Amino acid sequence: MNIKNIVSSVYKDLTTHWKHPADGNFVSYKELVNLSIGGMGNQLTMQLVWQMGLNAGNTLLGSTIGIRPLHLQYMLTIQTVLNVLFFFVRAGMVDNTRTKWGRFRPYIAFAGIPLAVMSIVFVFLPFQTMSYNEKLISVFAFAMTISMVQPLFTDTYSELQTVITPNSEERAKLLSINSLIYSFAPTLTGLFIPILSNLTGGYTNINTYRYVLAPISLLGLGLNFFTAIGCKERVVTSSSYVQKVSIIEGSIMILKNKHWWIRQIASLIGFLESSTGIFFSWIYIYGVQDMTAYGILTTVMGTASGIAMAITPFLLKKLGNKKLLIYHNLLNIVFLIILMFTFKVPMLMFIIMYMNNLVNALSLVYNQVMHSEVKDYQQYICGYRMDFVFGLAGMVTMPITLLSGYVIPYVYEYFGLTTNYDILYDPNVRNSLFFVLCVLAIIGAVLNLIPFCFYSMSKEKHQNIIRVLRYRALFDDFETNSFNADIIKDGVEAVRTGLELNESPVPDLKSLKAGIKNAPKGDAKDAARKAYMEAKSFAADKAEVGIFMEELNKFDTPIWQHKVEKARELISKDIDSIAFISESVVADAKNLPKSTKEQRAFRKYDIQQAKALVKSGKLIKKNYPNGLVKPDENKLEAAYAMPDSSSAENRLRRKAIKEAEKELDLYYKTIAPYAAAKKLVHSFENRDEVIRWAEANYDEACEIIRVREEEESKKSNEKKRFAGRRNK
Repeated sequence: MNIKNIVSSVYKDLTTHWKHPADGNFVSYKELVNLSIGGMGNQLTMQLVWQMGLNAGNTLLGSTIGIRPLHLQYMLTIQTVLNVLFFFVRAGMVDNTRTKWGRFRPYIAFAGIPLAVMSIVFVFLPFQTMSYNEKLISVFAFAMTISMVQPLFTDTYSELQTVITPNSEERAKLLSINSLIYSFAPTLTGLFIPILSNLTGGYTNINTYRYVLAPISLLGLGLNFFTAIGCKERVVTSSSYVQKVSIIEGSIMILKNKHWWIRQIASLIGFLESSTGIFFSWIYIYGVQDMTAYGILTTVMGTASGIAMAITPFLLKKLGNKKLLIYHNLLNIVFLIILMFTFKVPMLMFIIMYMNNLVNALSLVYNQVMHSEVKDYQQYICGYRMDFVFGLAGMVTMPITLLSGYVIPYVYEYFGLTTNYDILYDPNVRNSLFFVLCVLAIIGAVLNLIPFCFYSMSKEKHQNIIRVLRYRALFDDFETNSFNADIIKDGVEAVRTGLELNESPVPDLKSLKAGIKNAPKGDAKDAARKAYMEAKSFAADKAEVGIFMEELNKFDTPIWQHKVEKARELISKDIDSIAFISESVVADAKNLPKSTKEQRAFRKYDIQQAKALVKSGKLIKKNYPNGLVKPDENKLEAAYAMPDSSSAENRLRRKAIKEAEKELDLYYKTIAPYAAAKKLVHSFENRDEVIRWAEANYDEACEIIRVREEEESKKSNEKKRFAGRRNK
């Protein structure tokens, strides 16, 4: 009976919200299915493209075509350097894309076409009649072209998932469900491609790529359109203009993010951790030589990721990010050590690798969570929200990444893997190589773990950072005379809960823990245990509330009072006077006393401000030689309000928006320190008024949200009733 009720409830929920999302949500089940089918199409299209990756273990480029591992690494080095240029080109294209479909969906629909065409043309080249240099040139040309286009196809799909709903809780659920569904595509290909490859000569035969993988890529192109046509981009934007941060400036800001550096260093020194990734395929291609068994076991191996994605949310709730990461890495080291002594037995190796893949797959979820936390922390320390810029900031470590990339290719060639991969059929060569790779992977796993011992972003700290960001949002809306019900509600509740947390006494965990021991078995012991866990969670939250209180009371500290004093001094002068500030102000700031901690803080701030003012003065002379002229901000609103019902109107609208934004960007970039000083003084003078204003509007904001949700529910019910009558 319970099972029947569950099935009935699920069926009712699916049919009710198939086209119309549930109350408080934005995405219907139909749209989620479209997103997932398109995700499968994305995965299928990339099946052949991925075979052209420039890495030493690439079977197509190395074993089939015959390119040396070190030569593949040389090409990867050039590709990595060129990707810096490609990054700016792609960023300019995507950031300036404004269509009825949005920014990302046009690329999802069409960027896969050149990728599939190029990869198919590549595998049909007559490699058997080419000289080695001709093969080298062909691989280089196609790989470089594909690397430029590929992110327009794959990254835009990832970005679409971040804007498909403005509801963060709904987004998390969608990402989890979508990942499970679209991973069905690589599961199927992992099963059938190895089996079908038996008919075409296996993975070392070019016909496998021509007649098995190529048709799969074409099938994927058609499925992509489910996402491109059947999904929406729901971006929440302010009605007022927001000053932008350039890519270079944003990258410099990210370099001051300690949590970002910890993750970056871990990846730099832990690059050897993935050395054993090639074991599974090479043992079945060159050792067992049974592609049917390989296909079946690949499918079974794929279930490890599904299990990991299902249990990670529970583990995160129980352990938190840092503990889960440390446990994951410790288990990874243990499994690698066991693998070192078991890889000679294929089935035993498979069991160990399955367990290792399961724990490694935990990172698919918690890495995204950690990355989001790092971005929230970045917004907390610099005041700007940055997402795409993180990719460019990561290029600062590119030289180290390039150098470390030569280690594995060198090891391959040391064991004789140049253009003749047939030596892997020799178990002595294969086993010796695999043993060394196991040792390298263990070293990489240990090195990767070390930096995260210093990672301090706990769940409670992140919650208080979000509390700070919501509090700051109140100031932004007050500054621009905006009324956003969600921002007011969230901001007021952030302040209320923060103050309540700060003023509440620290629970006596010791006595509560003793209470569990002394309580009689049954409900009393369960209640005592629950009380202890709640108190422990509360104590952890309270331990980090200082982050919020520091923000709330920052204007009471000497350093912030000094900042306000300097800001008032700046805005008391005519803005055009900045153009005449000499570089001597930087030298004067550097000569300030630095004996005490407070003096050093003052000096550091004054040096930064002096440099910013000198830079602003130079920009005024360059950009406004006849004097500063503030652009009309209404021009941007008028541009957004222009019609776009036809392609011609759409082009005019995009051009007008681009011109208006360019004028405002130039102006605010030029007067950046003056605008920041003006905002700081305004925030200081209105710090109490902002809270009173938000509190006064809190009830109205809650009512607006309540009415909005009721109206959305009413519209949904009306649509369902209409659909029901139409079906009758």
